[in-house]
Amino acid sequence: MNQKLCILWALILIGLGSCKSALLKQYEVKDPRIETLESVRKALYQYSPRDAEYLCVFRDSASLVDWFKNKNLPGRSQFYNSAGYRIITQDSTFCSGVETDFAGNLKINQTYRIDSMTTFEMLRRNLLPVGEKVNLDPSKYAFTCVIFWAKFMGKFNESSFKISGSAMNSQPAGYGKVNVVFVNMDIMDFWNVSGNMIKTETKTR
Repeated sequence: MNQKLCILWALILIGLGSCKSALLKQYEVKDPRIETLESVRKALYQYSPRDAEYLCVFRDSASLVDWFKNKNLPGRSQFYNSAGYRIITQDSTFCSGVETDFAGNLKINQTYRIDSMTTFEMLRRNLLPVGEKVNLDPSKYAFTCVIFWAKFMGKFNESSFKISGSAMNSQPAGYGKVNVVFVNMDIMDFWNVSGNMIKTETKTR
């Protein structure tokens, strides 16, 4: 009996492994690779030509580590009010549909719950704007929508871009009161990469 049980568990584990591989292949997920500003800009342009003008990357590997180290997990998106405080949008399911609906129903005169411990300035100091129309001053807008994406994430990026599209079609966006910033999380060639080791401090810091 025990032998049969062990065999069953082995088959289940093998099946789960193959399912995972198939799922990753289906969604075009790849191992992270070293990218350039040109390659990530081209990838963003493929999702939406207008979005490529609002591109930011992390300044260096230390900036990306710093953002995660402080438990500022990016998820798909984050919203900030004009004072620069993060707006609480997700429920316990962390469903992209919740964020998409929220983005499409933004209202200038509505009061939103905020996370006063997470500010846009915390993110801004880690970013390098490389797009032509990137504005990192939240006070100029009623809302700043930050979209996190990466080339290696493949089709998983699509849910993030649905959120950005919804934000761009919201009522405040019609009055120019919504700013959308696309933050890439790929490994960049200017991060002083040496072999497989990413240095945590660079001269660009």
